[in-house]
This record gives sequence, C-alpha cells and structure tokens, in this order.
Amino acid sequence: MRISSFNIRNYRTSDFENYVQLHMEANTLDRSVRSVSKRRLAEDLGHPNFNPQNDLFIEELGGSIIGYAGVFLEPAIHRAILDCLIHPLHRRKGVATELIRHAIRRAGEADCKVVQVYIPQINLPARNLASRLDFKYIRRFYGLTLDPQKIRLPDVEPSGYVIRSLAADEASKLTHIQNRAFADSWGFNPNTPAEIAYRINLSSCSPENIMMAYLNHQPIGYCWTRIMMEENPEADEIKGEIHMLGVDPDFRKRGIGRNVLLAGLSHLKSKGVSVVELTADGEEQLALGLYESVGFDVYSRAEWFEKKLA
Repeated sequence: MRISSFNIRNYRTSDFENYVQLHMEANTLDRSVRSVSKRRLAEDLGHPNFNPQNDLFIEELGGSIIGYAGVFLEPAIHRAILDCLIHPLHRRKGVATELIRHAIRRAGEADCKVVQVYIPQINLPARNLASRLDFKYIRRFYGLTLDPQKIRLPDVEPSGYVIRSLAADEASKLTHIQNRAFADSWGFNPNTPAEIAYRINLSSCSPENIMMAYLNHQPIGYCWTRIMMEENPEADEIKGEIHMLGVDPDFRKRGIGRNVLLAGLSHLKSKGVSVVELTADGEEQLALGLYESVGFDVYSRAEWFEKKLA
C-alpha cells in the first residue's frame, strides 16, 4: 500500500524524541541500520554547519516520525550530502522518494551543483531508488577492520620529528594539517577551526585520541582516532575507529603516515579497544596498501552516487 497523502515538513526541535525513536526501532527491525546513541544523534543535529530546521525533512504519521531525509550543505565545493532513513514497516510506499525530492530541492536552493549519497553495496533497495532518481555511481569505498589486541604492532620509529597527542588548544593546527593533507583528495570539503573544535570534543572524540607528528612545532601528519563508547554500550567489545589519517604533501614518502597510524593503533590498543574500523577510498591504492600491511582486512563495500542539479 502506498501512502496517498504525505505529511512532509521541516524538522522541529520538539521532534527530537520521536527522531531518536525512529532510529531505535529501525535498528531493532533491520540490523543493517547502524546503531546510534541518543547523544550521538543530538551531536549530529548540533553540528555548526548543519541547520536541521532548514536542512532536515521528516515524514509524520499518527504523531510518529516514519522517515526523514536531510542534506549536509558544503557551499565551498557546491555539494550536498544526502542522508535518509525510512522505518522498516513503512518502506516501499513512496515515502523515501518524496522525502528525497524535498531534500534535493533544498540543495538546489542553497546553490549546490551536486547531491551525493553513500550507499552500502548490500543495500539493493537504496541503490535501485538512487537509480530511479537519476543518481549515478561515481566512487567505491571499502570498510576495513582489525583487532589490535591480537596482533603485535611494530615499534614507532620517528626520525627527526615527534609524535604526541593533540593539545586541547591546538584545533587550528589540526585544521591546517587536515586541509593541507586532503587538498587534492576526492570529495574533500575544507574544514574551519570552529568545525574542528566542535568535532574533537564530541562524545567519541577527544584531543588525547588524535596523534600528531610535529617537526619543530609544525604539524606534518596526524592520525585521528575515535572510541565509540556509546554506540554499543552493552557489547563486550570496545569499538575504535581511524577517522582520518593524513600527511602534509611536502613530507610524504618518508614513513610518517605509517608511524602516526601505528601510534594511533597503539593508543587504541592501550584503551582496551578490540575492534578498529576505517573507511578507505578504493582509488587510493597506496593508502589501502598501508592499511593492509599493518593487518587491516576488508569487511564491507559501499558506493557513492551523485545527482547533478540544473
């Protein structure tokens, strides 16, 4: 049965509890939906570059939220990132199509030239919907994982530089090295100090978890790790993540990337992390080779799709 009368509107702050309930029920009924804590959802909505009252659309039925679609706007590169979730009991009724159309319209109003969406390779319904809405495949990414407790990590051997955790007042230094390291990378949107300061103080982050390589106080590389304490609070394992790994272009091919990666993994291991995950661009063979050389294995695949806007 298709819903004949859609009640799609902009998100309101009073919707938060129902928004959380949608995620909880979706995860219970469909294990492919990632588990996200209430605090993490609040943090996502509070991102300094995201305005949920303008950029997030919800579908309401009988006082409950049965789906949403939002766009994260990146005006510097004229791109919008699409995010969408439909309650498993209300799928295949046209809800997603109408929500996504609202989100795409919002992206166009914000002068975005493209809308992109990240879809796991196993999510065939989402891939089919993207195709019907004229999204085209553009890029493949891999999910990799390892258990640092089961491997012996090689010693970190920096030569002429030091590796230490980011200090609490060094958000600007992390912003600088991240923007330099990824300036030539596909899909990278330059960060601001305000955005970085927000992200390093989220529940899964802290300056302590970001390993920085310094040469004469100048950052030349970094490994940004996260510990996902609230994602699976009842699980026996503690999950960690390599969020970002980068090296200043002027200092590449000197083993700095490998050393800061090993420093990041050693840090996660010391915190009791038993599963470390990361996402890598399938076109970046050097990075994939580095990750595999320290023990990472591919466990998932996902693809980026893009819709060009008139």
